[in-house]
Amino acid sequence: MSLRNQYPICEFDTSKNPIIHPANFLTKSLPEKCVITYLRKELERFVEEHKLPIIGYLNSEVFDIPIYEYVDGADRLCITMAFCGGPGAAVALEELHAMGCETFIVCGGAGALINDSKVGEIVVPVSAVRDEGTSYHYLEPSREIECHKETVEKVVSCLKEIGIPFKTGKTWTSDAIYRETPDMIERRRNEGCITVEMEAAAFFAVSRYYNIPLAQLLYAGDDVSGEQWDSRNWNTQKNIRYELLRTAIEIVKKL
Repeated sequence: MSLRNQYPICEFDTSKNPIIHPANFLTKSLPEKCVITYLRKELERFVEEHKLPIIGYLNSEVFDIPIYEYVDGADRLCITMAFCGGPGAAVALEELHAMGCETFIVCGGAGALINDSKVGEIVVPVSAVRDEGTSYHYLEPSREIECHKETVEKVVSCLKEIGIPFKTGKTWTSDAIYRETPDMIERRRNEGCITVEMEAAAFFAVSRYYNIPLAQLLYAGDDVSGEQWDSRNWNTQKNIRYELLRTAIEIVKKL
């Protein structure tokens, strides 16, 4: 059943029979556990250090993203990347799930909306403000969406066990990195958001649609909480970013 609305983004079809579905043309060949990262250089370093083989690709017209296999004792998982933004997140999750992945940890950067944030601190988002478009194709319109609760609880438990400091909170998912205006930042902060990024709401929506266990580790990078943007050299914090990737790998092994 298709729900009509004055605004197309708020229209929703309850049908679960899309014309194109990745399971129709992809085969199950991947490990059940998967890390999706947006830390490309750190992934390349991990791949080189551990000599990881490529076991598949996420194909696109732009370029094909390799999927790597990582085996550590009895643990076998895959590690890959996704394109930025909600559509890229949803397509990656759809296709990886169709290829056999059942449990996901996503890790990447986010802008800090609160002024006491420290660069590199880990944020585990428990919900996201849906200020993007992709999630509205998977779930009926709502202001927010929660992350997979049981997986978040397991991630929090793992971080405590490992002894890594972290915060939990709400994130603001936006499609437009260059439209984070002071007034909108203030509005989202007043709603309780502590970070801003471009994928969480889409990941959470696809996760809920298929009931896929998924959680996210956000690395607090640049600071957009003040009157001026502070990059805080967020994309050059190599050791922090590398440890975030390693943490995501260790956590997915425990799920």
